[in-house]
Order: sequence, then C-alpha cells, then structure tokens
Amino acid sequence: MLDKNSKIYIAGHHGLVGSAIWNNLEKRGYHNLVGRSHKELDLTDQYAVEKFFDEEKPDAVVLAAAFVGGIMANSLYRADFIMQNMKMQCNVISNAYSHGVKKLLFLGSTCIYPKNAPQPMSEDVLLTSPLEYTNEEYAIAKIAGLKMCESYNLQYGTNYIAVMPTNLYGLAIMPPTKAAAKTTASGCSSSKNRFTACWSVKSSSRCVRPTKLWYPLLSRLFQMADPTKPR
Repeated sequence: MLDKNSKIYIAGHHGLVGSAIWNNLEKRGYHNLVGRSHKELDLTDQYAVEKFFDEEKPDAVVLAAAFVGGIMANSLYRADFIMQNMKMQCNVISNAYSHGVKKLLFLGSTCIYPKNAPQPMSEDVLLTSPLEYTNEEYAIAKIAGLKMCESYNLQYGTNYIAVMPTNLYGLAIMPPTKAAAKTTASGCSSSKNRFTACWSVKSSSRCVRPTKLWYPLLSRLFQMADPTKPR
C-alpha cells in the first residue's frame, strides 16, 4: 500500500474520470498529487514526457488521459484516434517503468470488447470477434494499452493494472438537472444522485455514486498485493 505522502501523477486530471479520481484521493488523505494540462505537457511528445518524469519522479501513475470523441469524430479522425492514444500510452507507460514507478492504473473503455459479444458480457470475450467499426481505432489503442500493462507485469514484475469503466457522466460534462438525474446510460437511473456511473463487471450491471465507483479501482491500485501473477 502506498504511503499517504507518495507522489501520484494523474494524467488527465481535468477530465471527468481524472478529476473524480483526484478528488477521491484527496478525500482519502493523498495530497501529494501532480497534474498537468495538455498545454503544460503534451503526452504525445516523447521527450517532454521523459523530462516530466525526470523532474517529478512520481511513485504512482493514473493514466486517465486520452484522445476521445463521439461517433462523428471517430469516423472523421480515425488515424488520430489510434495514433494519439498509442503515443500517449507508450510514452507514459514506458517512462513509468524506466523511472521506477511502483504502481500504475490504466483507464480503458468497454469498446475493447466485440460488437456482437454475448450478453451479459464477460471479460473472456476480449479479442474473440470483430469490434464495433465506428470506434475501432480507439478500441485497438485501448487494447494495446491493456496488453502493454499485462506484458510489463509478466516480463518485468511491475504492478500495472488496467480497468475498463464505462458509461460515465457527471458534473464535468453537464450541469445537474432533473432530466440528467433521472436518466443514465445503459438503463440505469437515479433520481437522487447528481452523478451516476454504470458499468459491466463479470456479467452484472451496477449503479454507484462517484465515491463508491473509485473505491474498488483505487483500492486495487494502492492495496493489491501482487497482480503480476497470471490469473
């Protein structure tokens, strides 16, 4: 488990997921947090990322930054979606390893799973059939990031964890309204929560409040004993 004084770099700390993780960590007593805006640090720039790690020397990294967009953007900028995300992932993960980062959490998306995966969907269906074409490049980049973490763990004994939260919305995307509070993705609903998240885990769907959403993910990051062993 990381000490409360450990320096944690959160890539994408201004985004919906990154900001939620930042706030959650602060509430749990982690105050040595580091973040950089895109203007301050271009994660696609290999030398800039290396310089950042040389200077900051983080103990842990949360990779929540990504080049993202909707269906139209995915269709128009297919090369950018695969190239930009691959560059960011390669630069951050490789520098995390070369600079002795103890733990890393990589955030992906369930678009990594096949388009026609049987429902309810389990993790076993990964790479078993074609992806949804409209966001194929983004999905391939995220699969590569997941496999990169897995490969570093197997080859170098690192503690890099990949998680796939999905269908998130909150105050960073839209102002709280009655309509927003009552309608969430994937058929989940909540009339009381202003921020609800839904995702599939081992053939089940759950709706949770933002603090509860990140507890299991962050607990794995900071408390999991040895995720390097194949399961």
